[in-house]
Amino acid sequence: MASPRRAEGRRRAEPTHLMRRVLAGLVPVLLALAVSSLVTAHPASAAAPTPAGKGPVGWDTYRHLDQLPYLTTGVTTHEFSSYDRAGGNDDGFNGTYSCLRTTGSGCVIAEDSGPGEISSIWFTRDNGDVSATGRITIVLDGRTVLDDSLQNVVNGGHGAPFVSPLVANADQSSGGVYIKVPMPYRSSMTVTTQSNPLFYHVTYRHFPDANGVATFDPADHADDVVAMLGAAGTKDPKPPVSGATTRTAGLSPAAGATASVDQPAGPAVITGLRVRLPDRSDDTLDKVRLRISFDGRPTVDAPIGEFFGVGLGEQKVSSLLFAVDPASGWYSAWWPMPYRRSATVALVNGTAHALSGISVELTSAPDAQWTDALAPNGPAAYFTASAHRAVATPGADWLFADTGGRGKFVGVSETMRGLIPDTSANTRAYLEGDERVYADGSGTPDLHGTGTEDFYESGWYFNRGTFTAPFNGEPGHERHAGGCDHECDGAYRLMLADAVPYAHALRFGIEHGPQDDADAEYSSTAFLYTQTTVANHRTDTVRTGDAASRTAHAYTESGTASQYALDSSYEGDDDGVPVTAQVRSTTGQVAFKVTTDAANQGVLLRRASDQQAAYQKADVLVDGTAVGTWVQPQGDGTHRLRDDAFPLPASATAGRTSVTVTLRPVAGAPAWTAARYTADSLVTPYADASPPGAPTGLARTGGRQHAVHLAWTEPADDAGVTTYRVYASASADVPIGSSTLVGTSRLPVFTYGSRPARQTLHYRVVAVDGAGNAGSGSAVLDATTANPVRTDLDGDGRDDALTFTRGDAADVYASLSDGTKFVQDGWKWDDYFAAGTEVPETGDFNGDGKDDIVTFTRGTNGQVWVALSNGSGFGPATVWHSHFAINDEIPAVGDVNGDGRDDIITFTRGDTADVYVSLSDGTKFVQDAWKWHDHFAVGDEIPAVGDVDGDGRADIITFTRGTNADVYVSLSDGTRFVQDGWKWHDHFALGDELPAVGDVNGDGRDDIITFTRGDTADVYVSLSDGTKFVQDAWKWHDHFAAGTEVPGIGDFDGDGRADAVTFTRGTAADVYVSLSDGTRFVQDGWKWHDHFAADDEWPQPSRLLP
Repeated sequence: MASPRRAEGRRRAEPTHLMRRVLAGLVPVLLALAVSSLVTAHPASAAAPTPAGKGPVGWDTYRHLDQLPYLTTGVTTHEFSSYDRAGGNDDGFNGTYSCLRTTGSGCVIAEDSGPGEISSIWFTRDNGDVSATGRITIVLDGRTVLDDSLQNVVNGGHGAPFVSPLVANADQSSGGVYIKVPMPYRSSMTVTTQSNPLFYHVTYRHFPDANGVATFDPADHADDVVAMLGAAGTKDPKPPVSGATTRTAGLSPAAGATASVDQPAGPAVITGLRVRLPDRSDDTLDKVRLRISFDGRPTVDAPIGEFFGVGLGEQKVSSLLFAVDPASGWYSAWWPMPYRRSATVALVNGTAHALSGISVELTSAPDAQWTDALAPNGPAAYFTASAHRAVATPGADWLFADTGGRGKFVGVSETMRGLIPDTSANTRAYLEGDERVYADGSGTPDLHGTGTEDFYESGWYFNRGTFTAPFNGEPGHERHAGGCDHECDGAYRLMLADAVPYAHALRFGIEHGPQDDADAEYSSTAFLYTQTTVANHRTDTVRTGDAASRTAHAYTESGTASQYALDSSYEGDDDGVPVTAQVRSTTGQVAFKVTTDAANQGVLLRRASDQQAAYQKADVLVDGTAVGTWVQPQGDGTHRLRDDAFPLPASATAGRTSVTVTLRPVAGAPAWTAARYTADSLVTPYADASPPGAPTGLARTGGRQHAVHLAWTEPADDAGVTTYRVYASASADVPIGSSTLVGTSRLPVFTYGSRPARQTLHYRVVAVDGAGNAGSGSAVLDATTANPVRTDLDGDGRDDALTFTRGDAADVYASLSDGTKFVQDGWKWDDYFAAGTEVPETGDFNGDGKDDIVTFTRGTNGQVWVALSNGSGFGPATVWHSHFAINDEIPAVGDVNGDGRDDIITFTRGDTADVYVSLSDGTKFVQDAWKWHDHFAVGDEIPAVGDVDGDGRADIITFTRGTNADVYVSLSDGTRFVQDGWKWHDHFALGDELPAVGDVNGDGRDDIITFTRGDTADVYVSLSDGTKFVQDAWKWHDHFAAGTEVPGIGDFDGDGRADAVTFTRGTAADVYVSLSDGTRFVQDGWKWHDHFAADDEWPQPSRLLP
């Protein structure tokens, strides 16, 4: 994500999460109006390419924009980019992920095997100066079609067809540079830069076959296309249509009323729409809506300003398909809008006053092709403009489109109204959000970008200011002006050659901020062509990790193959959702049989795989005939699950009810991996009226504290499941309805978070497809949450007390809680553990429900020893890690990935302020030097660990103490701690107070507690609401942990609420407890033991720090 402020160093952001949705309702009233007609003659249109299969390719995409309503078959759109594979914000600053591989020629940034087309290439670095990237080389089908300095190319110096506006430099595209020359290829594509380019994306289409595809010829200068693009915003860019007429209307709708213009009967196409409003104030442009219905189906409903690209108020716009001319007052759109029978265009006046003198011009032409083309099973679709506005939801992408059916996404106009106060370091932090696009239920984004202004193919927060161009623009930027309370941006992008097609579902979203954590109110109008029918038939699924499925599909492997359980996640929106997959890996041949629809027009073979190793490669055969090579250049060792696909051409599949697919891994490539293959037969569109089956295998997974983690098996569906609804109830039959709906998921997993301890609920899951058909519910699963304990040595749900003598004796003593006292005295559980000055901690490291002990030697040795509890003692100590928490780092314990086993964390503090994690596999801590954060617990801040958002994963908290007394949080997504500088409290744990963490009110989220100690001996609490610690100066006790006593937090009576404990140590060696009732610590002076943790022993649970 390209930000002008990131070079200044990392700063703390302070999001205030607003969760209100802003809804506006309009009550339309139909008005009568007078309509006059003016007939305008146009010459006959040029011959168009056959609107089938791939649709227009190469230059024909721009020569025949009248063919935009036609959909494709088997064509997919994808993107290579420099996005942070770990899910963070390192999207190009260091070029960490910019090179797929390096060769003698430089950095390979895009690569495809098979036929396709490069549609858009974008870069930025050095505030938009890309000179340091050096040369760009594009090789198509073995032929070099471009080899020149990138800066020279985007300056237009290379010459036609690489000239403006098909190329742009940073001055022309406000901080970014791009190449929009469509470059088809028949068999291969490689894009290489001489040096690491830092930020980039390459968007390309992949075709199922090479029929009708000619390799890009740079000698074809496409002068007609260049001229047409050069006139963008001044006239209709489409070929003229025979018989076109322009109808004019004068409209004067009252407040809250609707004025409409009916079009001539179809079949016909609207080729132009122009509107002129005498009142073009920001309020009018925002509250007057354009609504269009085709053949009785409403498909356009958008604010008129945003529809024409000016969501922040009137500015000049000169895009290829819509324009705003402030001088004349005309707003123009040239989207082709066909219909079969009828069309109605309406303006809804949502302002508080009447509007008069509105002029509307509609140009249309009769055209018989649309009768068949727009039929439910036809190849074309209806123009659609989908708009909505709301305060962006923390933790969730802003969705431009989330729709079923079939169609393609062709552009968006977006308005971003920041809600970040001026006191923040970055009032435009919302621009840090990446786009993530999922077609047809893919778990992996088909497009994954690097930032919001990068998506609009600019850079560095639009550092050259506002602009407008044929394909992209930022017409509006306001700061404390024009109705913008803080800082606001309005931008648009057309995606024509880079349109995103889908056969049964599309989810197109963008983050608001680097982790969906920037406060903002967003609105957007997405431009699509849509049909309610679907165009794929999901005919088979092979689960490679299931022996029965392998047998049923005649699955064979030659050579050695291995199978393993992969506990990981997908990239993108769901990178914090843990998924377990059974993966098979082999370097030998794989063959299997899949059912296909005999009427197929090709088959898209989808794969779920382990992408830890990039460049997995296999030759593909269908019934013994070679059809290409499946190559996946991308890899990710953090979020290892990937969905990708290979198109089996119709020439190999048509007319067959089944095919045998053979995959031959290419010698020298990494092992070929797969957890699942799915066959999507591409068919004549049909109405999907059949619901999915019921999910099977519903089971509980992972840890049991704070949250319930569920997983199940995807059921069969005609086209494919897109969403799951999860229901929970205290009733054993779990009624299906809105009152029991607790959430939804795109993946067959779900976490129901911040649940009270010992709560039993019953769960069912329902699958929903892209058409909205809901299947029957799964079998019922009962699940109970466990007490969030840390020193429960015998597994009875109550925290116990233990003490480490350390030094030469290195004994460990325990005293179990019976809910009213710690019972045993002098009960030794280990006679040599945590010797010298080692740092002991506790946690359940093998997931058996009994807490174990761990000790960190620190220093140069950095060993970590563990002894497991058997309920009455600790077993032998063994080394679980040999290089962790070195020197004077601060170690901690917590279940950071939610698998039910506690892991280890270490904080370097000081200037580096890094945080490292090593996960437990039940027998050892696995990872070495796995950094989960690079700026947390700075200087001498006091770090802590706890599940503050209640999702079942431990997060990190740091207390600055002193006079600032700030508290910062970073949440775990299972692979990293996500947020940087997220302040949850600004006045807690002052001076040298001793802070602690625990769920004191039993709501399933850990809270913060601070002990003043000394003479005051007060205890203060602030509860978590999942986004902040709420209360300030809320005293829960006024006489606890006096003097130098050592306090701690634990659930000693097993009621699900964390209580307070204090150890006097010294010669008294008393232990006092005060139980929580959810609003205070109740007891004063309640002694639970009179001889425990004597002298300077190290008791647990406590907040002793090394």
